[in-house]
Amino acid sequence: MKIGLKPLGWSLAALALLLSLQTPLSAVTVFLLMTPFVVLFAILRPGEFAAYAAVIGAAVLFLGGGGAPLLLMLMVFYMVPAILMGWLYKRQYPARTVLLAGFGLVLAQLLIELVVFAVVFKLNIADEIAAALLPSLAALEASGAMEAGWAQATAAELGKAMVRMLPMLLIAVSFLLVIVTHGLSRYALRKSGLEVPGLPEAKSWRVPRSLIWYYLAALILSLMPLETGGFWGIAVANLVPILQYIFIIQAIGFFFYLADVKKWSKAVPVIISVPLVLFPQLYLIGLLDAAFPLRRYITKS
Repeated sequence: MKIGLKPLGWSLAALALLLSLQTPLSAVTVFLLMTPFVVLFAILRPGEFAAYAAVIGAAVLFLGGGGAPLLLMLMVFYMVPAILMGWLYKRQYPARTVLLAGFGLVLAQLLIELVVFAVVFKLNIADEIAAALLPSLAALEASGAMEAGWAQATAAELGKAMVRMLPMLLIAVSFLLVIVTHGLSRYALRKSGLEVPGLPEAKSWRVPRSLIWYYLAALILSLMPLETGGFWGIAVANLVPILQYIFIIQAIGFFFYLADVKKWSKAVPVIISVPLVLFPQLYLIGLLDAAFPLRRYITKS
C-alpha cells in the first residue's frame, strides 16, 4: 500500500474539521470528523498514528483560541471509536462487525457523558434545554401571539419531552455517525489500496421476524396510562419510533429486491428510499414485508 503524502492530507483534513466545529458548518462536519482518524489509523502504524495525532492536537491548541480545550475533548471523543474501526478494518473484519462495534462505542461514550454531566456537574438536562428554547419562545410571546406565561410553560414541557426522547436521539446520532464514517472511510481506504469489506447488498436487508412481536408489545404498552417520566414510559416512548425506523430499513431492502427482480434501473429504489426516510408512517411496508413472504410472491410472479 503506497501511502505517500496521504497522512499529511488526512491530518490537515482532521484539523480543518475540528476547527470548523466553531462555525455554523458544525451541523455537517460533526458527522465527517471520525473519517480522517479512521483512515490515519488504518494506513499507519500505531506509533506513527500517535505522532500525527499529537501534532493535530498541538495545532488545535495553537489555532483553536478560547475553544481549544473543548475541541481537544471532542478530538479524543472522535478518536476512540475511530481507532477501533481503523483497527477492525486493518484486520478485514466484516462491515457489520465494524459498524456494530463503532456504534456501540459511540453510544457508550455519549451515555457516559450524560452521566458525568448529570451526576458530577449536577446538570439538569431538561432545564438546560428549556433555557436554550426560552428566548425564542419568549420573543413569540412578546409579539402578542401567545398569552402571558406561555413561553415559560412551553419551554419546560419541550425540555421534558426532548429528555424523554433522548435515548432515541442518541441512538440515531450514533448510527448516522458510524454509517457516514464507514462509507467515506471505505471509499478512501480502497483508493489507498486497502480493501475494506462492504455491507451486504440492500436487496438482502432483512430484520428478524421476532421484532414484529416486540413492536406489537411496545405498541400495546404505549396505549396504557404509563407514568410519562418513569422508566417504562420513557422506554416505550423511544422503543416504538426506533422499531419503526428499523422496519423502514426493511422497506428499503424490499424495494431494492423488487427493483432487482423486475430489472428496474438502480436509481428507482434510491429515489423510493427518500420518502421512506422522510415519512416514518411508511414503516408499514417494512412491517408487512417482515410479517409475510412478499418477496417469495414477487419471485414466483
